[in-house]
Amino acid sequence: MLARHPVTPRKALLLVLLWGGLCVAGGACGPAGRNAGNAAIGPDEGAFHPMVGRAAPDFTAQDASGAWLPKRSMQDRPLALLLFRPGAPMAADLARALSGLRDDPAYAPTVFLGLGRGSLEDLKRFTTSQRITLPVLRDPGTIAPAYGVGELPAVVLVDKDGIVRFRLDGFLGARYQPRLEAMVAFLRGFPTLAATAGRPLDLDYTRDPKAPLFAARDLDGRPIDLAALAGKVVVLDFFDQECPHCQKDFPRLVPALREFRSRGVVAIGVTSRDVGGTLRDFLREGGIDFPVIVDRSREIFAKYDSSRTPDLFFIDRGGFIRFHEAGDRPDRAELTRLQLRLLLGDEPRALAAALPAGRFSGDATCRACHLREYRDWLLTPHSLAWDSLAAGDKWRDPECVRCHVTGVGQDGGFADIEATPHMVNVQCEICHGAGGGHAGSADAASGAGATGIDPQAMAKLCSGCHTGKFVLNFDVDEALALVAHRDRVDLDKLFRYSDEQRQRLEVINTRRLEKFKSGVAFVGAGACRDCHRKEYDQWSRTPHAAAFARLLKVEREADRTCQPCHTTGFGHPGGFGDAAVTVEMTNVQCEVCHGPGADHIKAAPALRKATIYGITDQCSFCIIQGVCVTCHDAADDPDFSIESALPLVRH
Repeated sequence: MLARHPVTPRKALLLVLLWGGLCVAGGACGPAGRNAGNAAIGPDEGAFHPMVGRAAPDFTAQDASGAWLPKRSMQDRPLALLLFRPGAPMAADLARALSGLRDDPAYAPTVFLGLGRGSLEDLKRFTTSQRITLPVLRDPGTIAPAYGVGELPAVVLVDKDGIVRFRLDGFLGARYQPRLEAMVAFLRGFPTLAATAGRPLDLDYTRDPKAPLFAARDLDGRPIDLAALAGKVVVLDFFDQECPHCQKDFPRLVPALREFRSRGVVAIGVTSRDVGGTLRDFLREGGIDFPVIVDRSREIFAKYDSSRTPDLFFIDRGGFIRFHEAGDRPDRAELTRLQLRLLLGDEPRALAAALPAGRFSGDATCRACHLREYRDWLLTPHSLAWDSLAAGDKWRDPECVRCHVTGVGQDGGFADIEATPHMVNVQCEICHGAGGGHAGSADAASGAGATGIDPQAMAKLCSGCHTGKFVLNFDVDEALALVAHRDRVDLDKLFRYSDEQRQRLEVINTRRLEKFKSGVAFVGAGACRDCHRKEYDQWSRTPHAAAFARLLKVEREADRTCQPCHTTGFGHPGGFGDAAVTVEMTNVQCEVCHGPGADHIKAAPALRKATIYGITDQCSFCIIQGVCVTCHDAADDPDFSIESALPLVRH
């Protein structure tokens, strides 16, 4: 409808001038003549709605990717909010109208945002089917009531100070167009912020879940209601008195929790049993003086999906689980202090600067302030570096260990797996330098710090481990692109960030899991035979060459759960399952280990080595092991030993 009756900037300006003239000349904007310039708007609507002049209710809404975006991320920006339910009358028309206004630079720096009730799937279908470009977040069911919005869509305009200046609903039938024009006219004169128009908007996305509510009584019969603790920082500790890890963790945790009691931090213990009636003695001996719930039915455990102890949940003042720590750790006390200070609002830069200068802190400390980057790191092979050593005996070899841990032999760094298990894997500080005292400064040694990445310095750093026999077709430019974090998210990328980031990380994760370049066709062992006769003959005498026969023997050749590990290229172009290829791709052939071969057989001689996307003669033991255990895992082959199996298949 808006397309047939466009509200041009000139028309909107005339409406604003008209409204101003009415107010000055005839008092039409006074109590007796509110909105007299527009018969479609009642006297207590629009700029005179009862909400106007009040602070806009705070909210946190969910992005299509599952991330949460608090309203505070958009502070100092005018907001144009559309609150609606998909399928409600005129909801799609209003969303398209606001989409058009959002694309008009005349309305900058106003942030246009839809807040829709329903599931993420419903909202995605709505925006796709209705061709809506307005960013839409999911209202978890609390936002519309806070704004007094019912079944009909409503538009709320909030100024840069967070004060409601306009609210209108009832966009129905013949009233739709004049009410829309009135909204646009007000919006056109909405306060702007020239000083911030070009400034990046620092988003505060969070994937942190809402803490499930519960009510129970503690060991002394006193009521505990998590809902009543809203506005406080809460620490939940799921434990068992006979758990040796809990027994190690409590002496580190309890003093740290006690320190913050005066600042309003509430600690609650949850256990599922009172062993022999000795729980009180256990608590007294351990100095545990916070309330403890005996959750015999494990209902609270189930709500938090807690299945191991100790299991710690740090809940912020908004009711979100900001930190989740499973298991005991040597740095529990210092990490807990940092996490609580952050939840209490202490300045992150000051906290970072206060860390012991030049000392390694560990990935959990980095995660406390840099969660988005930490989640990037989780989807890289760096975050699994220790796993490739732990399954065999290579964790005993100092030459291997130094490239699979962080800060080996340095202050706060890895010493051994018993004393410093929190320093395993290639963590943040390998690239960015020791975290202690780092606030606002770049690390000269690595070239990675607050000022960004120096590719040349990073290439030198990477080559310290990715060298010689430990290289797997390593290309530093490609590698840096895969492990680099996303730059600061500005206003233009506000609602594209989550989807783009997720897609990028899915590509990285796919590469990590498949180990090979994706999208290249498989060609079969027959194509390898002509150039690699010796290797082909050796392979044909191994159990790999008869892998599919084992399925035939037990009549499970059609079992889709078995086929991936008894065939080649399962589900990929040219591989088993491809409509054009059947029996030729049965058995565990060359490409299962060495990667799809279509590029390799077509490549010029100078490019042959670069087109081997899997195992090469330069691959280290850990890379080979990672490929083997994809099928020879603990569930399907518990007796598998790579040390004895590898000589049987090695060329």
